[in-house]
Amino acid sequence: MDLLVGFLVFAAIFAVYDALRKVNNNILDQTQEIKKLREELAKGTKN
Repeated sequence: MDLLVGFLVFAAIFAVYDALRKVNNNILDQTQEIKKLREELAKGTKN
């Protein structure tokens, strides 16, 4: 029984870690896209 509870706690911690990692990667990707858009807009206004 203790082994099952320990495994469930480990699985829950890993699931939360994985979800946070995915969210963080999405935020980083969006930040890169925003930087690209800003650069493109800056080039467009200068011309």
